[in-house]
Amino acid sequence: MRGEGDRADGDVDGSPSDSDPDPNSPTLRGLLASVRSAVLSIPPRDLFLIAVPLPALLVAVGLAPGTDAWRLSLATGGVFESRWALWTAFASSFVHASPAHLLDNLVNYWLLVAVAYPLSVVAGWRGRLLGSAAIYLAVVPLVSAWATIVALGGLTDAPTAGFSDVNSALLGYVVVVWFAALATETDGESGPDRGPPAAGVDARWAVVAALGSLAVAYLAPSGVGYFPSLPAVGSLFALCAALVAAGLYAAVGRPRVVGLGLSPERELLYVTGASVAAAGVIGSLVVVPFGSNVFAHLAGYVVGVAVPLVGVVLDG
Repeated sequence: MRGEGDRADGDVDGSPSDSDPDPNSPTLRGLLASVRSAVLSIPPRDLFLIAVPLPALLVAVGLAPGTDAWRLSLATGGVFESRWALWTAFASSFVHASPAHLLDNLVNYWLLVAVAYPLSVVAGWRGRLLGSAAIYLAVVPLVSAWATIVALGGLTDAPTAGFSDVNSALLGYVVVVWFAALATETDGESGPDRGPPAAGVDARWAVVAALGSLAVAYLAPSGVGYFPSLPAVGSLFALCAALVAAGLYAAVGRPRVVGLGLSPERELLYVTGASVAAAGVIGSLVVVPFGSNVFAHLAGYVVGVAVPLVGVVLDG
């Protein structure tokens, strides 16, 4: 017999015990279900466009005879030196040195678009993703070829090839669209009588992230001797990042992520996107294997950041 204020063994104060699973915490089963749902929710046309044509083109070029001649020779005097030089400057981005080189770029491409597409949907940038990709395919090969010839043309006559410059452009897109997507998330408390939302991120903070990543690329020692750290250039990018951050802080305040109330699946999307972006910057611009063309990666990344930033500016 127990009194009114007594508690039976095993009774609790109404809160779940430490052993009870949190229904809102992400699980592997929930993650797989979310991935399946996300894939099924993609319109078939979009799924086809982002997953099939480019990889199929790269494989076809790799299997076609005679395409090894399309690699860009660094003995070339310039991109516009001749019609053949212009062609190899463009086509070399679609040629690979070996099947392993091709497979590496295919996997990186699928990884990047797997993050870029859902972030673009959240940001309302689905059409902007396809438009940016078209610009990258047309512009990045020529820009990266020009940067490579300027930087290395007098040092070697080795050929260069690979799709990693376009992948680096997609990496730059991911950096920007991550902020654009997060900018659409608010705590729901904004309004004419309530002022700005208590939580939110302005998409223009992507400029700070882009400048900061370039600062890291120039300040950190790279894995290849021909791209040494340049403290003066890196410090300039770091200073620019600090100035832009100060201006944004004065204009819109600091990024406020805590309090957005995101679902576990949406949080996982942002964590995955940030992880892919950080690993991509480190893997393509900082810790790179011997033989990688860092200048092509850098040129692609700069173009990749610049194109969607125009959209951020247009969106205000």
